[in-house]
Amino acid sequence: MIPVIDLDPERPGLEHRTAEEISDACRQTGFFVVRGHGIAREVFDDAYDASLRFFRLPLENKREFPMRTSTARGDNDYSPYGYSALLSENAYAYTGKPGMPSDYVEKFSTGRLILNDDEELPFPDDESGAQLRAALKQYFAACETVAGRIAELLALALDLPRDFFATRTNTSNDSLRSHLYPGVAPEFLNDQGMGQHTDGTLITLLTQDGPGLQLQDRSGRWLDIDVRERDSFIVNIGDLMARWSNDEYVSTPHRVRLADRQRQSIVFFKLANDDTVIECFPKFAADRPAKYEPIRYEDYSLQKMNLLFGREDAQ
Repeated sequence: MIPVIDLDPERPGLEHRTAEEISDACRQTGFFVVRGHGIAREVFDDAYDASLRFFRLPLENKREFPMRTSTARGDNDYSPYGYSALLSENAYAYTGKPGMPSDYVEKFSTGRLILNDDEELPFPDDESGAQLRAALKQYFAACETVAGRIAELLALALDLPRDFFATRTNTSNDSLRSHLYPGVAPEFLNDQGMGQHTDGTLITLLTQDGPGLQLQDRSGRWLDIDVRERDSFIVNIGDLMARWSNDEYVSTPHRVRLADRQRQSIVFFKLANDDTVIECFPKFAADRPAKYEPIRYEDYSLQKMNLLFGREDAQ
């Protein structure tokens, strides 16, 4: 069972204790559940309901809003906005493992540009599209708030300035992806909703409405994460925190297996500013060498995205 951590700001005098609880979870499994975050249940329900209405559209309608690697204006070629159909993405490729099966999942993606109502983004031009955009905007903003609070607590646990991560993530090209996993079907080649991978993030926030998500513990066993309340965030740290901590904090492999019914999830990826240098904190290299060379986040991200999209210049 992964730890459940209460972020309730009304817990007087317990801020440092909460920070240590998060730090301990990051050392043990890299996963924990967050409640008491202050986000209204309606924010989750609206995002799930509006996403499901979109996913129920005929496939030819959904394909009018494809996710391209440069759909919207961004700082580099990779700005994830729009729809991805079943089997169109491959989580294994993101981790540098070519030739593996693709994923049985539909996705609708958006990013920081959704916070600006004047941006032209690939949403249906009707009332349902407006509702989807409004719901995902509200959800995105809520995730930014929760991720910012968790990052602040991590800074406290690491004896860093409270705003250490805030100043390195305040212009990051964070993304939000709404997922629909089908129930397993006889015609499917396997039950792979999403292949084994780790996240190239600082922090990932996930919510879900049913089972399927699994993490791999240090012995190699796959364990179910069966948190079904839509308004409970399943949080995992990603590769950025692992690099910063010299792998003291664990970026844990995880995957999704298809169940006997469809499953929705919404995932928020908190990234870093392009010019942020990811390098081992000195406290984690005091008695052992740093495992990773310092790298600018933009370079790191492009390496990952080149692998995912099969670019020839992938490293």
